[in-house]
Amino acid sequence: MNRNRIARTELDQLLRENLLDADTYRKVAALYPLGRWDWLSLGRWFLLFGAISAAAGLVTLLRSLFVFTLLHLAFGLALAAGGLFVAGRALGQRRWRWSALTAELLGGGTLVGLSFVLGAIFDTGSGDWPALLFFDLIVLLALSYALNNVLLLILSGVVFFTWFGGETGYSSGWGAYWFGMNYPLRFLGMALLIATVGFAHLKAEHGPWAVYRGFSKVWISFGLFLAEMALWLLSIFGNFDTIEGSWREAPAGELVFFNLCCAALNIGLLQAGIRYSYRMLRAYGATFFIIQAYTLFFTYVGGYLGWLFSLLIGGGSALGLALWLESRRRGQAPA
Repeated sequence: MNRNRIARTELDQLLRENLLDADTYRKVAALYPLGRWDWLSLGRWFLLFGAISAAAGLVTLLRSLFVFTLLHLAFGLALAAGGLFVAGRALGQRRWRWSALTAELLGGGTLVGLSFVLGAIFDTGSGDWPALLFFDLIVLLALSYALNNVLLLILSGVVFFTWFGGETGYSSGWGAYWFGMNYPLRFLGMALLIATVGFAHLKAEHGPWAVYRGFSKVWISFGLFLAEMALWLLSIFGNFDTIEGSWREAPAGELVFFNLCCAALNIGLLQAGIRYSYRMLRAYGATFFIIQAYTLFFTYVGGYLGWLFSLLIGGGSALGLALWLESRRRGQAPA
């Protein structure tokens, strides 16, 4: 994160805490324009990609030199996970923060792989693979806070998404994860709980949990993503809860209700993001509001206009929106 972006983040936080008024915020923010490229962030992604590629290359090399049994593989993964966490600790002591976080992230991913290898070794035939992910989730959450690693917290979110959907499918007798967001209302309820935890976390970060500043963004973002995806699918298909039997035609009233809920959520996010200068809320609200509008257009209007006119209208409106946003951005940029 470059210097100007750090300053903008701090100013946004001061505005949300009512320590700055809107006029002062605009004047000070104009002194810290944001450039088009954040080379430091780009470097982090290359670092992460390079570390993953190096790990994959090492695994490939070892496979060509040694013949692993599952027990040998589990032992090797345990050593690799331990080594990565030790390396992360050593890098952190040298103040190589993002290298340390990346090493610990790879260690967390290795632990997930280790759990599945152990599951294969001690398999009882139940097929309950989501239980392994639940164990991984608990371990990764504990490590996220013990090591103060936001990347491990993001990995925990990915593991939770896979576990929750897989557990729902397994408990329902399907035996597999259905990526169509099985039982969307369950995801919606869990999303609201996660987002609530995120906002409580944000408040706590101003006090006793200041050391975990930034973790709330992961909680809030993950909760909002689950809620948006669940409501989007509910607005299209209604509250479908089975993959067996004939296709369920949702009543019009049910679809209208979920579309109104989706619109209300996004409008609320836009208003909250503008009021508290929280760009993430604005981004979620604007993005999914546009997605909902396009979904409704192509679902209920596009078929009558034909694909040619529908694509022209959809593409033209998207281009017009992009040009309007760019003109707004240039108009607000300091001279």
